[in-house]
Amino acid sequence: MPETITRATLKQYRHSDAVTDIINFPDRGHSLTIDGGWHEVADTVLAWLRRRHPETSR
Repeated sequence: MPETITRATLKQYRHSDAVTDIINFPDRGHSLTIDGGWHEVADTVLAWLRRRHPETSR
């Protein structure tokens, strides 16, 4: 996904209550969770969730 489109999408959420961040995975395709290296993506998502909700971390 081109970065300009990703940033435009993020901008649309600026007045939303949704928690959004951009995390860049260089040299990766659109199917982040099923392509090779998906463990890195999953670990990154888990770390993001733990930072956002430390009270529910185990």
